[in-house]
Amino acid sequence: MKKILLVLILISGFTFNSFGQSEKLKEKATEQVEKLNSEIVSGDASAALSDEQKEQVYNLHIERIKELRTSKKEGATDEEVKAINKKYYQKINKEILTKEQIKARKIGRQKK
Repeated sequence: MKKILLVLILISGFTFNSFGQSEKLKEKATEQVEKLNSEIVSGDASAALSDEQKEQVYNLHIERIKELRTSKKEGATDEEVKAINKKYYQKINKEILTKEQIKARKIGRQKK
């Protein structure tokens, strides 16, 4: 009986721990989306991200963060981490953002 109770406590502990990590992951991805949108808006308010674009960027950041975590656990070098980041940021710039948004972001970054 004690063993069963101990196992149940351990399983619930691991479950709650994984929920906490996924919340941090979502929070970090949301922060990245808002940062990108604020850079674009500060350059040109009319070029703000659409809801669909926000969702696409959010999903890409989730994938990026997950890939970074697994590669760091496997002992990735700084160059490998940079390559992962570059891959995802290129997707955002080439597949999601419009040319106007890229220009607005560039202007917004220079203002800061």
